[in-house]
Amino acid sequence: MSDDLRESNMQVVRDYVDAMNAWDFDALHTLTDENIVCELPFAPDGFPDRIDGRDDLLEFQRGVTSFLEAPNLSELQLETYHSDPGEILAEYRSDTVLKPLDASYRNRYVSRFTVRKAKITYVAEFFDPIRLVVAMGGSVEMPQPESATPAAS
Repeated sequence: MSDDLRESNMQVVRDYVDAMNAWDFDALHTLTDENIVCELPFAPDGFPDRIDGRDDLLEFQRGVTSFLEAPNLSELQLETYHSDPGEILAEYRSDTVLKPLDASYRNRYVSRFTVRKAKITYVAEFFDPIRLVVAMGGSVEMPQPESATPAAS
């Protein structure tokens, strides 16, 4: 039974990724619990770091379509926690385009999903925000060390 549950929970996440790639909001609605919590701990300024509830999450995702082509999530690898087949760790990549700038955007992700009764109740998505900022035309530079000057006597 545990192996069947493990596989069915991972299929929910696969279906979610497929729905994201197609911007299929009907499928995303079906796959997520009405009280889902989505956390984006590394989101840059201007992006929420937490979204509560399916309606707000779907509104956010729909908004993303105005500036991002479908994310083309690929190389999906899934593992479940040994202690809980509903806790799933996902690794994947995106390869898409930021529409306003016609700029390439690629990133790597590690996400944690919680699946209960065939619905995603929690997702935390970890990605490199610097890649997003740079793709949006920003820059991030390492600080330069101050020049060493001799101490005044």
